[in-house]
Amino acid sequence: MINVAHIKVKKGRTEILKEATFRIEPGKITVVVGKNGAGKSTMLEALTGSNPLSGGSIHWEGEAMEKMSSKTMAIRRAVLSQSVKISFSLRVGELVEMGTYVSDEPLPQIKIDSLIKSALQEVEMQDFIDRDFTTLSGGEQKRVLLAKCIAQLNCCCWSNVNKYLFLDEPTANLDVEQQFKLIELVRKLVRRRNVGVFAVLHDINLAAQFADEILMLRDGRIIKKGSPQDILTPENIKETFDIRAIVTPHPVFGCPHITTLPKHISESSISSFTKKSISYEK
Repeated sequence: MINVAHIKVKKGRTEILKEATFRIEPGKITVVVGKNGAGKSTMLEALTGSNPLSGGSIHWEGEAMEKMSSKTMAIRRAVLSQSVKISFSLRVGELVEMGTYVSDEPLPQIKIDSLIKSALQEVEMQDFIDRDFTTLSGGEQKRVLLAKCIAQLNCCCWSNVNKYLFLDEPTANLDVEQQFKLIELVRKLVRRRNVGVFAVLHDINLAAQFADEILMLRDGRIIKKGSPQDILTPENIKETFDIRAIVTPHPVFGCPHITTLPKHISESSISSFTKKSISYEK
């Protein structure tokens, strides 16, 4: 488990993240949502060690993060960035192989090849192993980058070590089909390997379907945290995003479904919806 206690992050004289406290559990998906500039990416950078804290603490399985080597961090966690720009020809298999570079001992080529093939199979991209990464669609590239993360997590021993995956707006610039495909692949990884996931998402409805716990961030502070059913209310959405919304049960998944409203819609015109009682499937 990753325990985050009262962390603060400053950039110059500005405090971007303020007194954030939460935890990331193995086998669960934690999602942070909020407006642009709320501090979501800064929080992710702090958790992965790429942004120094100005206060508070982060402990991985009881060990202070600042005392962990970069090698140890690389073995325990992988990061799927929002975008990766590659301006030269690179085979998909070669890119996924980069995930194995964190191994604490030299790996035989037969082991590396096995890790590459296994990771690509998990993301349903095994037939693309010899393709040029730069020729792939956005959704295909994201799945290959996820395969690289899987290879990184798989190349070192799993026994007695919890692994974590960090996602920075993983569905950005993807169409709806590719968004759901990527999210479902991450879900499968969580179930299969008990990986703990921390994700930055902009889409509230995707977060409602995807997350075990949601952090609602406003101006660098966590204003609400809990399950989607507990905290995705019209009041909390208004406080977080400055927008009104109707929240109803999703017709298939039973989780909250959010319909956002333009400001010119009157309160009287939506009162019949907001007064309805809502019950979610557990």
